[in-house]
Amino acid sequence: LLQSLQNQSLHRSVKPPVLSSFGDIALAIGGQFELYLQVSLMMLFQASQTRAPEDDDELIEYVNSLREGILEAYTGIVQGLKDGGKAAALMPYTDAIFSFLEMLSQDETRDIEVLGKAVGLLGDVASTVGSAVKEYLSRPFVSKLLADAHATGDATIMETCTWAGAVIQQALQS
Repeated sequence: LLQSLQNQSLHRSVKPPVLSSFGDIALAIGGQFELYLQVSLMMLFQASQTRAPEDDDELIEYVNSLREGILEAYTGIVQGLKDGGKAAALMPYTDAIFSFLEMLSQDETRDIEVLGKAVGLLGDVASTVGSAVKEYLSRPFVSKLLADAHATGDATIMETCTWAGAVIQQALQS
């Protein structure tokens, strides 16, 4: 999978589902994913640095698809490590995860699917490592993502937003 991502001749449309598959693998093997955590999260970090010019709709669409894959991977990894009793292994990577989420909160070209998955990841991280990430959860971008998600009017995203908001509040109060 890593070689596929690094292959320049591979069509870019293949990369988002490949990224997402890392989350599926983490969900399947749980705590054993810790062995692959560093290399996987480094790859997700590198992919998260991809940007699109605001005037290139095709590239914006691709970057949003890439971000969805990244968010799905992060979510699966967080849930897999939590289920496998290895949540603490995430701590060295929380800065990168929250930096990505903060960047998404400021990106006017993100689509509604990215927003929904970003809010879901916020909730998953809060429910997994809770008070250990209070400093991040209290930052203004977290409230902005939640407010933006709620403002979509999309029932599924609003439900995710309500859940994430409650989990975040719980983590902040613990």
